[in-house]
Amino acid sequence: MAQSQQVLEQPQERGLLAHPLDALIFLMPLLLFYEVVSIAEPERVLAFDLLRRFFELFGEAGMWAPGVGVIVILLATHAASGKGWAIRWKHVGWMYVESAVWAIPLLALNWAIPLSNGPTTSPGLLARLALGVGAGVYEELVFRLILISIIVMIGVDVLRLGRTSVAMSAILLSSLAFAAHHCQPIGIEPFESTRFIFRTMAGVYLALIFWYRGYGSAAGCHAAYNVALVVIGPV
Repeated sequence: MAQSQQVLEQPQERGLLAHPLDALIFLMPLLLFYEVVSIAEPERVLAFDLLRRFFELFGEAGMWAPGVGVIVILLATHAASGKGWAIRWKHVGWMYVESAVWAIPLLALNWAIPLSNGPTTSPGLLARLALGVGAGVYEELVFRLILISIIVMIGVDVLRLGRTSVAMSAILLSSLAFAAHHCQPIGIEPFESTRFIFRTMAGVYLALIFWYRGYGSAAGCHAAYNVALVVIGPV
């Protein structure tokens, strides 16, 4: 376990925004926005439903369980890190700026790769904004924070593989899983190679942000990108 924690934590120590407590404070407005809007909207982010079904394996779990799971995971991760509990408000505020900046290359990639139109959605503007924010929070939790951490623990602690090769494999595998989960039979979209490649590339980019800047910045970047697509449309 010590080796895998070093793999996960050492690169992020170079960044000022890797504290899980900072990430939690940063993400709370996004979580609340998604949960409040979703009360009146039946459509949910797929990663949210995956988390809810996971919690149901251990008993009854309401629609609130994934959101509480985010909070518990970040609090537990921060407690395990041994870092102080003081909130660094300047760093929390900077994460909003950083998220918007990190979203620009994703928008450029969206422009550079011609994508066919995906499934049309009927929700209104507010619901689409909430879905975009929720996707950023929950997809980054599932495919970056959880999946990459599991792969690293298995590769480093169990199989005793090299840290660099495990990290590269974790980034690639999590990105492929991220792209695949949008497609049938898990997602609602039929497989389309260009969209799959785009999402895999986007997944690698988000995984690198997660690796070097932490979960909060990756989720914020993902959410900012989705919101930009809702507001201005595909670039």
